[in-house]
Amino acid sequence: MLHIGRNIFSLIFSRVLAGIILFLIYTRLAEYLGPEVAGQYGLLAAYVTVFNFFIDLGMSQLVIKKISENRSNASKYLGNYFAIQLLLAVFFMLIMDSIVFFADYPQIVKNSLYLASLGLFLSTLSLPFRCVINAFQKLTAIARVNFLNSLINGGIMVLAIVLRQDLFFLAFISVAVGLFDLLVYSFLVHSKFVKFKPEFDKFFWKSLWVATLPFMFLTFFSIYNRIDTLLLPHFRNFVETGYYTAAYKFWDVLAFVPAVIGISLYPFFAERLTLGKKDEVRSVLEIFTRYMIAVGVPMIVGAALLSKKMILSFYGPDFAPAAPALAFLVAAVSILFIYSPANSLVISQQTKAATKITGLNLVFNITANILLLPVFGFVAAAAITVVSELIQTVGYSYLIKTRITQFSFFRHLVKPVIAAAIMAMAILVLKNLNLWIIIAASGLVYTLALLLLRFFHKPDWELFKAAVNFRKPVQADTQQQIT
Repeated sequence: MLHIGRNIFSLIFSRVLAGIILFLIYTRLAEYLGPEVAGQYGLLAAYVTVFNFFIDLGMSQLVIKKISENRSNASKYLGNYFAIQLLLAVFFMLIMDSIVFFADYPQIVKNSLYLASLGLFLSTLSLPFRCVINAFQKLTAIARVNFLNSLINGGIMVLAIVLRQDLFFLAFISVAVGLFDLLVYSFLVHSKFVKFKPEFDKFFWKSLWVATLPFMFLTFFSIYNRIDTLLLPHFRNFVETGYYTAAYKFWDVLAFVPAVIGISLYPFFAERLTLGKKDEVRSVLEIFTRYMIAVGVPMIVGAALLSKKMILSFYGPDFAPAAPALAFLVAAVSILFIYSPANSLVISQQTKAATKITGLNLVFNITANILLLPVFGFVAAAAITVVSELIQTVGYSYLIKTRITQFSFFRHLVKPVIAAAIMAMAILVLKNLNLWIIIAASGLVYTLALLLLRFFHKPDWELFKAAVNFRKPVQADTQQQIT
């Protein structure tokens, strides 16, 4: 628990700081670009995000799981996985370039997407090294690298504004970040974890591909909450895409928390269940689900009441139509918060079943978007995203309770819901004040309400204090050593 808590704290701290910096810079960038060009930039980001789901065909999840279970095989997995990723990098770069070539986009958008595909290629090659660090549960290193590449990202955005540059200049972000990640992660792994040497073991490749199949389909289907941004320019226009991208930036800023939870818990669940420690898995699952409920519930309420004020404060009146989409998207990412611990456990232990649920969700999402986007536009896309996250929550919770372990869920909702209702009253009373005053005051009200309701227990405080005390060594009785 201490090791997990420390990993999560370090990643969240670095990503919060970087996320705030990037978000504030992006709001100024969107204001500079205007809704239409901001929509084109949003399309660029959507392509990179969607193809990032595909670049490893889900193999990274398997490699992390296998190395977590037996670290003595780390070098073999790294060497063979890198060789595979090199081929996949070329393949998906060509696929993306081919789609862009035949698409009906303005030429500057096409040129920018070609450049972004090069960034995708570089990012793909860094993935095997990140997997090794993840499997060794040394996520503080990933936290530092994430922070630095966020600074690179933000720096190029600032240069675009100061130098009055266009979309093509912004496309260099993916190239710069991809190259930086490749150089830094490869150096860290080779010098601190395992020696790197590309390998081609025919039988090992075959077994790896066979074992990857469930992860492959799960990875493909996981684009369900990103496909709408690619569809919007075709069914509506770049202006609406710009509104949706502006609202979606709040998702991007917030979604790093469930991503951090997933990165931290996935190797832990794989390792503990391999050792037969099901009770420990259930305990960790309940603890972190309870934390995520406490964070997710007030975000839903706050965004519902403050979405218009938030859009106007961050983006200005030109982006005011994005407010309803913002409320829906924050609700969706809040649901993602709540089921993120369950997500890690299900993917680790019930990959085939998770693939079926996510596949059905993708079918629902695409069908609903095709039917509703032409009529209702980007707000419908945001509402569909909420429903999709609810489908994932219900499906994964059912899988855990019926196939892995019994765990409590609904009883942890009661106190946060009561506290959020009290918070909502405070927001309504303070609604005419400055946004930051409202956020600070309502957050304080919510926290005090949770304390008065005795939501937090003594072990929670002890875990928090230990997690932030980085001078205290982590004792891991099950820590595996490289042989």
